[in-house]
Amino acid sequence: MSVVREPDTTTTALPPPRSETGAVGWMRANLFSSWYNTALTVVVGAVAALVAWYGLSWLLIDADFSVIATLGGLLLIGQYNTEVGCPGQNCFWRPQFILLMVSTLLGMAWVVAGGGLTKRIAITVPVVVALFAFLPYGLDRMGWDVRLLLLANLPALLLGWALGRYTLLGTWRTVAILSVGGFLLALVLLRGIPGVPGLQPVSVLHWGGLMLNLLLAVAGIVVSFPIGIALALGRRSNLPVVKLLCVVFIEVFRGVPLITLLFMSQVLVPLAFPENFPLNSLLRAAIIITLFSAAYMAENIRGGLQALHPGQAEAARALGLPGWQTTMLISLPQAIRNVIPAIVGQFIALFKDTSLVYIIGMLDIVELSRKFATTYVENGMLPYLDNVRELFIFLALVFWIFTYGMSYISGRIERHMGVGER
Repeated sequence: MSVVREPDTTTTALPPPRSETGAVGWMRANLFSSWYNTALTVVVGAVAALVAWYGLSWLLIDADFSVIATLGGLLLIGQYNTEVGCPGQNCFWRPQFILLMVSTLLGMAWVVAGGGLTKRIAITVPVVVALFAFLPYGLDRMGWDVRLLLLANLPALLLGWALGRYTLLGTWRTVAILSVGGFLLALVLLRGIPGVPGLQPVSVLHWGGLMLNLLLAVAGIVVSFPIGIALALGRRSNLPVVKLLCVVFIEVFRGVPLITLLFMSQVLVPLAFPENFPLNSLLRAAIIITLFSAAYMAENIRGGLQALHPGQAEAARALGLPGWQTTMLISLPQAIRNVIPAIVGQFIALFKDTSLVYIIGMLDIVELSRKFATTYVENGMLPYLDNVRELFIFLALVFWIFTYGMSYISGRIERHMGVGER
């Protein structure tokens, strides 16, 4: 008896063709999927190659970045430690002491956050600051005292880590309170105290450089955020007077350019106060920048509140929550979470807008660079004004580092909180 065998119908799965996978597949799907995509890819590639060729050749052969070394510490603190701003004393230790406080607070935040992104930031900032101690300057321009204070940021980081790890200070509330207190102390140190040896006052007119941009940005970001929340809630209020005041404030500040507001703060605001009233240029600039940013922040927050489904508030009221608890515990946290990209975008715009204080005579890092570079050219210390190109490329890189850092942190927060996910 013969046995009839079933035909073998099993097949072996073949791998996909190479033209559909890997780098070749990605290029075919995204760059050469059609004739017009292919033409666009070729044109853009040719332009990019041309720009890269001439850009890199200039950067590696013709560029002269000696102007950055010539300006040196002026880029960081402006005229703060010069004989004009701080006569007869050494004031450079004050901003360096502030850096030590920052490193200590970062060490504490590292412990409280438990690592992750906060750990990387806490390690990166003191390490970068400490590396400035190895700049190839002579001891006449950067003495051992300056270098040792810069290197001390590493022990300050370890001190903050130990305080957060082995003491009762390792809580977010404590870190937040110490951060606010540290910022106020920094302002007192920079301004000085009359009659105290070593703390002779330094006029705010001599504050400048990157230090001025960072001070205005930190103050504006920290203060404008709660003001913006209050304005957003006030604009949605059922009280007609509160709503009208918030609407007028927001629309006025959003309808006038910041540079105009800064100019008005220096020309018109003093007319409303006595001649001896202590209002300096820096304070007025900080107030205007903060209020201007708060107006835009209010609209971002209001957009997040309007995007919430009405069922959220209805469910809260059904549970018996009063109106303020519904807003603070239900609506507002979700609204802020939904508009994190817009909030961080406003923070980035605020940081870049600090360079507009040149209109009121403040020497931020951009205006100081332009003014001193031009002066060096006129005095023959720099051969050509073309050398300023390297300086402004460097300034663009500095601003990009800070803005990209904020954007990167925002992206990490969004992924952690699941923004855009259901």
